[in-house]
Amino acid sequence: MSPTIILPTSIDGPRNPAARGPRWLALGIAALVLAALHADSARAQFLYRHIDLPYLAERAATIVQGRVVEVRYEGHPDYPHVSTVFVALEVERMLRGDPAERFSFRQYLAGPLGRKGKPEYAVGQRLLLFMTRESNYGMSAPIAREQGRFRIQRDRQGNELVANGYGNAGLFRNVPEAALKAGISLPPAQLRVARSERGPVPLEDFVELVRSLSSQATTR
Repeated sequence: MSPTIILPTSIDGPRNPAARGPRWLALGIAALVLAALHADSARAQFLYRHIDLPYLAERAATIVQGRVVEVRYEGHPDYPHVSTVFVALEVERMLRGDPAERFSFRQYLAGPLGRKGKPEYAVGQRLLLFMTRESNYGMSAPIAREQGRFRIQRDRQGNELVANGYGNAGLFRNVPEAALKAGISLPPAQLRVARSERGPVPLEDFVELVRSLSSQATTR
C-alpha cells in the first residue's frame, strides 16, 4: 500500500502564492518521489511476508555471490533528500545474470540505517544476494531485504557456511515439495540442506540447491 503524503496547508514565509510557488513545487515533487520510492520498495521487497527458497529462486532478477568492495550511504543522485546506500561487489560467481567482474546496486533506505543505526552493508562482507529488478529510479535490493541477503562465513574448521538475516528460519520449508512438483531429483547433499529447519548450511550445497531450483524457474 502506498504511503499517504500530507503536505502542510501553511508555512512560515511570504503570503504571496507566487512567491512561495517554487518552494511548494519542490516540496510536492520531493514528496511524490519519496512516496513512489517507498511504494516501489515495499512492493518489491515484501517486507512483511515470510518467503522461502523456491520463491527467491523463481523471482530473483539477479543471483550473485561476491565480496563487498564499496559502500556509500548517501542521498539519491537525482533526489538528495532520499536516503540510499550504494553497494558494489567483486563478483565471485553469478548464478543468474550477465557475467561480470563487478556488480553494483543502489538501495532505498526508509530510515537512517548506516548513519545512526547498524549498517546493512560493510566493506569486506561476503554475500549471496537474490536481487529485485532495477526500478525506474535506478533502485534495487535483496528480495525481502534480510530474507534475500545471505552472509557467507567460515566456522572453526574453515568450512564456508551461509545464512540469511533470519538465520534461514523457514527458508527450506517448501523445497522438497517444489522439487517434486517440478520433477527435480535432488541429490543427498541438497536434500540434507532442504531438510534444515534453521541455521547456517554449507555454502556449496546451498549454491547447488539454488542452481537446481533456478534451472527450473528459467525454463518456465
